[in-house]
Amino acid sequence: MTHALHITCWYPNHLIPHETPFITRHIAALAPHCDNTVWHIDTRQGKRWSYLGNGPKAHRTLLLTAPLKRWFIIEWFSTMLILWAWLTRDRSKKVDVVNFHIAYPNCTHIRLLRWVMRRPMVITEQWSIYHMSFKGASKGLNRVRRIFHAGVPVIVVSKALENDITLFAGPPKAEFHIVDNLVEPEVFHYLPDVVPRTGVFFTIAGWRNPKRPDSLIEAMALMRERGLNARLRIAGIGPKLPAMHELVARLGLVDQVDFLGQLSPEEAAAEMRNAHAMVHSSDYETFSAVCAEALCCGTPVIASAVGGVPSLVLADRGALVPDNTPETWARVWSAAWTDVLRMDRPRFAAAMTERVNAPRVGAHYYGILQQVIAAKA
Repeated sequence: MTHALHITCWYPNHLIPHETPFITRHIAALAPHCDNTVWHIDTRQGKRWSYLGNGPKAHRTLLLTAPLKRWFIIEWFSTMLILWAWLTRDRSKKVDVVNFHIAYPNCTHIRLLRWVMRRPMVITEQWSIYHMSFKGASKGLNRVRRIFHAGVPVIVVSKALENDITLFAGPPKAEFHIVDNLVEPEVFHYLPDVVPRTGVFFTIAGWRNPKRPDSLIEAMALMRERGLNARLRIAGIGPKLPAMHELVARLGLVDQVDFLGQLSPEEAAAEMRNAHAMVHSSDYETFSAVCAEALCCGTPVIASAVGGVPSLVLADRGALVPDNTPETWARVWSAAWTDVLRMDRPRFAAAMTERVNAPRVGAHYYGILQQVIAAKA
């Protein structure tokens, strides 16, 4: 069986127990095809030096927190941790392919790592930071750009992310493969006996940038002014939550907006099934797992037309909002009111589930790893 070594800078750990479940699910989907070993290695900025040498999920954890502001030093620390882990590894198990998850900072010196490790390599990327060009124009960003000119294939979760990286890194374009994120069908699935509640809409997110809850709340106020009896149920937590409460109170919507707090996946799925539709406003999404989850539940989605969302929310599954002004949101939301209730929920739920289930995604992912291995043979 193929042995894949996964090196990731984001993974569940004692500090953040639920960090980046998308990476965990991708690796789990490979389990029927690969013998997976996971190393969680990262150097993070912090106020003081600290080191974490074990974790609840990874086979090996090396997390260094350092009071450093110079990113090129952090990059070298990450590289040294990877090399030390490689040189002190259990050599009884042959490594057939090295899969880096999240390129920066671990892959900054990818050429050195490839020379030392001498194994086929691939990078899996999910970070939306490339859409914002790393929020700056520093010459140091050229070190990040060079990652994608080292001849290492890149797996991304959407065509939108591929385009973002290509625009950020510049020519020549890297070799890209697209692998969807996963949805857990045992939780997010269609139930034919559930009748959606007309006028009750649901939204869920970690309420921080780039999410735009203000657009949803202000649009709902406009819709109610125009006679539509809309109710919004909001799940999730995050730094934007206090401002959301304040906006709801200022617009006089306290009796029409329910704040549900953090929900379990099962609770979120139940809310989706009961909803008239799910609404999702954001300035950017590389994929949008919550939109895919709602669609697997047979819930139409009204969402911002950004990033990877249009590849999920097709015309027979919901509606796309071209910009995040409250007026545009209210217009599209109102126009879709009747249409989404008539959509064929079991049909699109089945289609989305077929696309994002673990067996399909895992087999596709494994096929790419096999291509990478064969190309270096």
